[in-house]
Amino acid sequence: MIFYKNIKKHKVTQEKNITFSVFGEGVTSNEDDLISKPNECKTFYNFSPLDGALKTGLGFKDLEVPESESDLDDVHPFNFSSKNITEIRTIDYFRYLDIEDDCYYYHLIIMDQQNQLWTLLLYDITDGEPLTKSALFYDGLVSTCTYRIDAYDCLLYFTETGMIYASAYQTEKFTNVPALLSCVVHYDMVFGITNTNRNELVYQSNLDLREWSDEAGSVIEFLDSMGAFTKLVVFNDYIYLFRENGITKISQYSSSGEFSFTHLYKSTSKIYENSVCVCGEVIYFATRDGLYSFNGNSVSKICEDYDHFFKNLDNRNCSSCCMDGKYYLATKCNFDDDLTVGCESSTFVNNALFEVDVATNKVDVLRGVDIKKIIAVDTPYYSKVIACFNGININRLGELVHNGKIFSSTNLKSWSSFVTDLGYKGKNKKIKEIILNTTYPCEVEIISDVETKTYSFDGSEKEQRMLASVNGKNFQFIFKTDEENSHISKPMIVFDVIS
Repeated sequence: MIFYKNIKKHKVTQEKNITFSVFGEGVTSNEDDLISKPNECKTFYNFSPLDGALKTGLGFKDLEVPESESDLDDVHPFNFSSKNITEIRTIDYFRYLDIEDDCYYYHLIIMDQQNQLWTLLLYDITDGEPLTKSALFYDGLVSTCTYRIDAYDCLLYFTETGMIYASAYQTEKFTNVPALLSCVVHYDMVFGITNTNRNELVYQSNLDLREWSDEAGSVIEFLDSMGAFTKLVVFNDYIYLFRENGITKISQYSSSGEFSFTHLYKSTSKIYENSVCVCGEVIYFATRDGLYSFNGNSVSKICEDYDHFFKNLDNRNCSSCCMDGKYYLATKCNFDDDLTVGCESSTFVNNALFEVDVATNKVDVLRGVDIKKIIAVDTPYYSKVIACFNGININRLGELVHNGKIFSSTNLKSWSSFVTDLGYKGKNKKIKEIILNTTYPCEVEIISDVETKTYSFDGSEKEQRMLASVNGKNFQFIFKTDEENSHISKPMIVFDVIS
């Protein structure tokens, strides 16, 4: 009898694992799938991953204020139900010095659906009657700015039919003042950009804009390729003129009326003027290509891994502010995941809020909220980031918190990896175990080129292990939850490489 050698090959299996240790880095690459590392983040939102775990993210609750200066801990929300305010069109922060009392008062100024202004004291001494309606109507609002005339603090509302001067003592309309898109005071001169000719910078020495005179003013005009004028910023003792496609520095020599101009930066895409915001020692702004910082001399690209969120989107309706070393940008983003989150289920203007740490450029992302305008409020009693909204929350004021909700609604939280071959190109793999710590319920979705499966975890203080069975060559891992709170850490994927 002859025995032949069995030459049939048997599959060899090697057990491997991958640890998602880069939660704290947020999005770590904007490269294509299969180029990035297996555990790098492609997209995340509504989690706060800044310290290595996927924790409860940003959210908004109804704005709350203390009842008095002496009782700052007893707070309550504003209630608009009896005021017939069905829409908040814009909000502004107004601090004014009361000459008689010799102290400062702090207000929000709200414009409603009828273009009427309401003042809201930021500590509510009347407990339930925080609103006082102005008597004037404001047609065709162009811009607002805080100002000071004759020792009185005021808000100036520039409209298509004139300027509204609003102070604690007087509210009056001046039809002779042009609609200014932006204005600043520097070296006892006022500078402005008019809505009628956005290639001209107007200025005059009379700081009382109620007495505006075209004859008394002067004009600076640039006819170059850097685009229309959009915003003026006083920064580091210079005036910076932001334009559609660039930044020009204006150096003014005392009040003599002598100027020099330096074109510092030319952008290849439109600068969104509503994104321009002074944050300490830098100015942040956004373009169609992403986020930038400007130190007064040069421009640097920041947060480049998030560029694809902004690509080819029109963000002229964005809004920004700065508070406690954080830059906030309410904007429109493309998350490229074919999901509908929060406000995206209907028509929206903006769908995301970016929180950028000025010191580290680390990013937190809130998705699914349509913010109309966001402002920073800094009083001796408290500091808050406050917003008004489009859509279903059009009649509400919200303050930014870390509660994982938009008022009473909870939006999907998600962290997605790139599609990865797990470092073994072309080889068959089998995901066989998921290990993680999660304090609250969550799901892990595994998508391969063969199949998709989702594994649900309960909340626990102990490490959890779950057997899995997902076959394929390439995989994507998504950690997600619809819960209000989250705390996911130390995840590990155990898999076999079959060769």
